[in-house]
Amino acid sequence: MNEEFIEYVPILETHNAGDRVFLKSILDAEGIVYYIQGEHVAPYLYNALPMRFMVKKDQASKAREILKNVELSYSYGRRKSPEDVNDNETT
Repeated sequence: MNEEFIEYVPILETHNAGDRVFLKSILDAEGIVYYIQGEHVAPYLYNALPMRFMVKKDQASKAREILKNVELSYSYGRRKSPEDVNDNETT
């Protein structure tokens, strides 16, 4: 049996299930080969672990280019980025 080794590299991670579905649709449409590390585990751990998008190494730069302007939900509070913290919030 001749099995080909495929090397994957991480391109991004998210805790948000909505982001996961959105990103999958984009990557599928572009024919990018990927898998999501933690996809089936994260929901059972209350999303304490991120879902990490792993892309075939030779397609990583194409995937990054496609996703460079995509805005993700970094938390369930709809922040634009982890740095966007309201002064009234406690951490």
